Amino acid sequence: MINSRHLIMQYIQKAKALKSISNLLLKTSAIFIVFILIPGCGGGSDERPCARSEDACLIIDPPPVEIWWDAPITDFSDQPDRPNITLLGEKTVILALGDNYIESGAMAEDQQDGDITSQVEINSQVNTTAVGDYLVRYSVTDSDGNLALEKTRIIRVISNTLENFSRRPIGSTIANFSYLEHLPVEYGQTTVQAPLIIYLHGGGGNLEFTNTKDPTLALEAVIDNYGIPKLIEDGEWDNTLPFVVLAPHLGAVPSAGYKERLNAFVEYAIRAYDIDSSRVYLTGYSQGGFLSAAYAKDFPEKIAAIAAVSPAFADNVDPTINNFCDIERVPLWMFHATNDEVIPFNNSIKVYNSILNNCQPEVLPKLSIVVDAEHAIHHAVFNLEALVGGFSQAVYDNRFDDYDMSIYQWLLTHNVENR
Repeated sequence: MINSRHLIMQYIQKAKALKSISNLLLKTSAIFIVFILIPGCGGGSDERPCARSEDACLIIDPPPVEIWWDAPITDFSDQPDRPNITLLGEKTVILALGDNYIESGAMAEDQQDGDITSQVEINSQVNTTAVGDYLVRYSVTDSDGNLALEKTRIIRVISNTLENFSRRPIGSTIANFSYLEHLPVEYGQTTVQAPLIIYLHGGGGNLEFTNTKDPTLALEAVIDNYGIPKLIEDGEWDNTLPFVVLAPHLGAVPSAGYKERLNAFVEYAIRAYDIDSSRVYLTGYSQGGFLSAAYAKDFPEKIAAIAAVSPAFADNVDPTINNFCDIERVPLWMFHATNDEVIPFNNSIKVYNSILNNCQPEVLPKLSIVVDAEHAIHHAVFNLEALVGGFSQAVYDNRFDDYDMSIYQWLLTHNVENR
């Protein structure tokens, strides 16, 4: 354990040093290079969005692939007839590369059957010869066929590096979506619970735009849609940030039921990870920006704040109607560009005005309008290049809010319990 802690501290020091170097390079090179925002809705791994053709990116509402939005939803409600599993040992175990993993096991109790520990099934694929964050899953069924809520343990195998992203395809957990998982450097090494960012990708990351139905390969489409997943995958994420980041693969959004299915994923995340449930944040781009706001409108008590970039609000938003007032309790920062060729920026202005004029927001919403940029501004927002004075030299409409504070630091100023 001492060796593992030493490796973690080495990694933190390295991350801070790299951050300092990165900031220096940013300041010295910004005067020579102008970052160009590329139009489109998200694309290939070697190019800025959109690498796919514009026609492909602008396909409207392709038919949903059934597996994504019809996957079974776990019932997380309290059910006294259901067995209960209790993990033995730590929920997160840190191992140095090459260490032996010793299974601590779990206990199980049932109201009718009593102690059913001997029937607990353990599903583990821990490989201590490879750096990674591994899940160990614990399940049990009682004599009446009642299935306990699955419990999981995370085994972090570390060296001089940590796993950037773990792929969790549908079926590998009880989550109703495939998702990408990033754990902060000190996860499992401190008693402080981590804040959670759930990142919702744009429509260009939907499986329907790819040529595969493989749930693992589909996660690559989320990365190729840029934003936070691309930053993490490419090693450009600031590893001093404290967030657990989960990025589900959504697929084309159905006309009904999507908020309930997103809620099931939020409930799963709160239970599966050692996070602070009062600091759950939604971020998203285009389709994902709309979904973030739509979800928080119905479940404001679960979301501490929202960052929505180029959100896909409908053209027919009526700013005189108070149908956004349920979101008034949730701090909201929207970003949109004046030359957005996919979603008119006026749609975000209408939502902004609707909240200001018809509601009583506990925290005033923020809206940053980027002048002369197009739809795919999300990567520059999330890698902070779009900050005022930043690498992209973004210019903002002075009638609204400048992007003058790191979006991540802004998120961390908000907490469900303190608003």
